[in-house]
Amino acid sequence: MKQHPTSKRKKSSELQLPCGWRDCKVICDGEWLLNGHIAEHLEKHQQQQQQQESQGPDKCVCVWNDCNFQTNCREEFERHSYYHGYYINLLLQGKHECELHPEIPACYALPRKGDKLPELKQNFHCGWSDCKRSFISIVEFQDHIVQHASFEYEIQKSPDDERPKTQCNWTLCNKQLENKYRLIEHISTHSNKKHVACYHCGELFRTKTTLFDHLRRQPDNNTHKFQCAQCFKFFATEKLLRGHVVRHVNCYKCTMCDMTCSSASSLTTHVRYRHLKDKPYKCTECDTRCVRESDLAKHVQIVHSKMVHQCDHPGCQYSVRTYTQMRRHFLEVHGNNPIFYACHCCERYFKTGKSLSVHLIKKHGFRLPSGHKRFSYRVDENGFYRLEMTRIESLEVTQQILAPHIKEEPDLADSCYEIVNPIGVDYERIIVSNDANEAQLVGEVTISLPSLNDEDF
Repeated sequence: MKQHPTSKRKKSSELQLPCGWRDCKVICDGEWLLNGHIAEHLEKHQQQQQQQESQGPDKCVCVWNDCNFQTNCREEFERHSYYHGYYINLLLQGKHECELHPEIPACYALPRKGDKLPELKQNFHCGWSDCKRSFISIVEFQDHIVQHASFEYEIQKSPDDERPKTQCNWTLCNKQLENKYRLIEHISTHSNKKHVACYHCGELFRTKTTLFDHLRRQPDNNTHKFQCAQCFKFFATEKLLRGHVVRHVNCYKCTMCDMTCSSASSLTTHVRYRHLKDKPYKCTECDTRCVRESDLAKHVQIVHSKMVHQCDHPGCQYSVRTYTQMRRHFLEVHGNNPIFYACHCCERYFKTGKSLSVHLIKKHGFRLPSGHKRFSYRVDENGFYRLEMTRIESLEVTQQILAPHIKEEPDLADSCYEIVNPIGVDYERIIVSNDANEAQLVGEVTISLPSLNDEDF
């Protein structure tokens, strides 16, 4: 193989990748050459297998280092073998990035045992409009996707456009991107392309930044300098805290009620359970029907299955059907960490959130927020579960809720948020803007939310 001169920072194609095929000592310059080299091994392996067919059908056994994978499917074996080459490139990319940044802490997770490869039951299918191609090699598949993006940019741009936007033509995606490089970066999310892996534990990541975050957020590396004011979790860096805080902002509103959610998946779950009557999964033992297959499995385990969870603490004979109850038992009995729900109005304590909810409604006159089926509780700094006193919503969602009452409002920046108190009769709204003269931007700083007094209700 041709040797490239060493440099401080090697490009992806310049990394030397060793072939892990049994008894092979070849080192390839880049994943594309390694992919072609693996193809030669697979061709020879197939020839050897065809010669042995007279002795009966034989399983395809992986011969990559210490891998013990085997299958009766030839295509699955080839997909698996190609993925080994793809994976070793990601591992060495991650190792190289960490060597260039010695200030990044080491990984303390459980070390990987060989290559951590996923199950590959089918080929890699291209989802680009009018493209029906599929690939056995993931390297060829990822290269094919990039070719789509580059070609699409060339045919969509026009000489009159100073900054032409290019549309992604992946199935069910019509997003407009600023340039070819943004399109290539975007389309990698559809193909689930990874760029680095942790050399120690083997986890895959899309960028080196997420790899570094993985290393910093581990318990042994977490400096606990940055704390979320909403859930009191600690983070190693301000960047990780900012990314976390956004999860507390409800940016999606249900069109059938005033329920707001922080993610599209949460909103989908709400609609399926609250507004749709379709329950496609029926229990074979009784007439119970469920929305999801996982709900049916949980129903069968709790109601019909004889399986129980036995406490593994020495001398304890406690057993229960659900893991949640077992976890509570372990915390309260053996961990000396009982779970209590505390009323913020009269400081009474309850064993369950349901009991506290009944108490708040009957004793203190609370009512459920519009669109919500139950109250939300969070752990305070003393370890007690208390009523969630605030809900953070994006300004767009708030305008949707108040649309019938808003006549004319000035346009506000996209980065504006509102903190909402949903418990009281009248909503208390505190605007959090990117204008320093008005307030502070959510995510840039830690926001301490005010407690509500009894007279507010």
